Amino acid sequence: MSFVLHTLPCIRYARRRLSSIGRATPFALACYLTSLGAVGSALLGEQRVLTTAAEIRALTPEEAAQEIPIRLTGCFMTRELYSFAIIDETDGIFLFTDPPIPTPFQPGDLVEVEGFTNPGNYAPCATATSVRRIGKTDIPVPISTTIAELYSGQWDAEWVEITGVVRSLEFLPDPIPQHPYEGFDSSIPTDPHPYTLMKLADGYAEIAVELQEILDPDLYLDAKIRLRGLNFYLHNDKRQAVRPILHSTDGILPEIIRPPLSQKFDSPHKPVSSLFTFDHTGGHPGHRVHVKGVVTHHRAGQVLWIRDETHSLEIHTTQADDLQPGDVVDVLGYPEPGTYSPILQDAVFRKSSQHTLPAPIEISDIAMITRHDSDLVQIEATLVEYQRYPESVELTLNGLGTTVSASLLTGPDQAALSDWEPGSVVKVSGIAAVGRGETIPRNGLWSPESLHILLRSPLDLTVITPASWWTPKRVAYALAAVLLLAVIVIAAVILQSRRRLHEQQQQRAMAESEFSAILKERNRVAREIHDTLAQNIGAISVQLEMVRTDSHTFGETTQRHIQTAHKLARTALADARDSIWDMRSQVLEKYDLADALERISHQLTDDTDTQIKVDVAGKRRRLPPVVENNLLRIGQEAVTNACKHANAKRIQVQISYQNRRVELVVTDDGVGFEVEKISPETKKSFGLVGIRERVELLGGEVKIQSAPGKGTTVNVSVSD
Repeated sequence: MSFVLHTLPCIRYARRRLSSIGRATPFALACYLTSLGAVGSALLGEQRVLTTAAEIRALTPEEAAQEIPIRLTGCFMTRELYSFAIIDETDGIFLFTDPPIPTPFQPGDLVEVEGFTNPGNYAPCATATSVRRIGKTDIPVPISTTIAELYSGQWDAEWVEITGVVRSLEFLPDPIPQHPYEGFDSSIPTDPHPYTLMKLADGYAEIAVELQEILDPDLYLDAKIRLRGLNFYLHNDKRQAVRPILHSTDGILPEIIRPPLSQKFDSPHKPVSSLFTFDHTGGHPGHRVHVKGVVTHHRAGQVLWIRDETHSLEIHTTQADDLQPGDVVDVLGYPEPGTYSPILQDAVFRKSSQHTLPAPIEISDIAMITRHDSDLVQIEATLVEYQRYPESVELTLNGLGTTVSASLLTGPDQAALSDWEPGSVVKVSGIAAVGRGETIPRNGLWSPESLHILLRSPLDLTVITPASWWTPKRVAYALAAVLLLAVIVIAAVILQSRRRLHEQQQQRAMAESEFSAILKERNRVAREIHDTLAQNIGAISVQLEMVRTDSHTFGETTQRHIQTAHKLARTALADARDSIWDMRSQVLEKYDLADALERISHQLTDDTDTQIKVDVAGKRRRLPPVVENNLLRIGQEAVTNACKHANAKRIQVQISYQNRRVELVVTDDGVGFEVEKISPETKKSFGLVGIRERVELLGGEVKIQSAPGKGTTVNVSVSD
């Protein structure tokens, strides 16, 4: 059933071709009946044999790879090395020969081919195992189409007829096999014979044509012709068409529809400015024109630029003759639209004379570029950046109030680029290309604002003002170095800080251990003093008191000595109790600093009319013992001084817990004093020296503010 589905399109195609020919030849009727017979055979379950070209072309590549048997009868059209093409009444088909067999046939020979299907590299085809001539037949009527339609990729191995203008003729000495197959033996000699490679154009669509005949350029070059040939495709490895190529058959010459125009090097030339301008007569579209001008730049075998009295022009040519700037040339070529201005394609030229070296046109405003497309121009700009590539150097410039691009094809003189630095003010000369990459309006006037300059050599860029040494790259490197140095310094500071913190923690741990040991020892000594010395002195004081009570029986001198001894005992007992008080801080064993200081303050002021207030700010926390004990003694000393020496009526104590810091402020409204006049030697130092020594021991800060009649403020700040 699959075979029937492939055969039915072949029948419809054969009927279409028969109707296009206009008459049913016996051979066409035979093919038509053969197709009907193939359908009948398939329906009856007979062996599958493909008998028409259309059946083969209808296969998928996977189906064609199954090597299905074929038996074709068709008109021999053309041959290549171990391959050929035939046309039957359904379609055209390309065939390889395996094993390589000779095909000494001529166009119009009726041949019978046996073989099997082949997937080919583009369209399904076939491999012929035998080919024999069985008679003569008429060459089929070609299918009329256009060059543009051939680019669709659907005309492989088709016998077609197209029209166009001959752009170029090239005579080659050896045939070029277009479809070598696997196992092709290039060592087998072939019969070389010259042939013509033609470029045919219809509007802007072009196609290469291989003709077996040598054509007269005077008759065909620039002529409009009608041409018949077999169409094949250059394709890629994904079975996609790249471009078509036409093969003519022996003995079939192109038909001249319109002879070439009489355009010669000695004919009148047209000004460049007249190309593609409106002509009410219609002109001669598609034919070549004659222009003349002074060469501004030339790449041998590729492109040249000329300037005449009106405009400049870009010309594409394969002619390899060397030209120098200043040469005057006549050019024959085919006008085509460029990016902004017309160009000439497939041109030939002839040097006629030598002119003075052309000078570049100074461009000072972006609006000037529209009049100098393809011209040799010069601008002053700032070099923003340039990039080196294997085949070119691409530059970005800031000039004419916009961004200008430029390029230079690489060569052996690239060493001259070493002094090109971004930021330099430069003068650039080269060929102008206008409008590249711009959005083109649909109609009306187009005023492009982009400019690209093609440098002819490194000498076309001259540095006027060298770039500052501080280029963006160097600034970036300097900033990177500074940043790296800053990171190193920060890392060093962090490491040093961690080391110091570690040392401080060790010192604090040692100090706390030492203080704890000292505190234990002091408490022990205090207990010993309390239990021994203080008790004994107290007992002595009691005994002296009893003696003093009965001293009326003693003499006056004895009574005075007893009274003095009793006073000394009481003083010694008070001193012992003070020492015990200084050495013991049992209150900190039960309470934190704020509560301990509040209790001691109230004990000191209970028997007086002094009002005391203790405030706490921040989050309360326990402090290291050495810090807590010293702050307690400092607060105690400040409150004692305010009560005993300053006669204060109100005392304000404030403890402020901060981040890793504690601040103790004691303020009173007492008589005050002059801070500058207090020295360690004076008896009125009121313990201030002790306060400073304790703060210094803690590594903190102390501020004492006072004045006569204005009270006193003691401000202590230490780290915890």
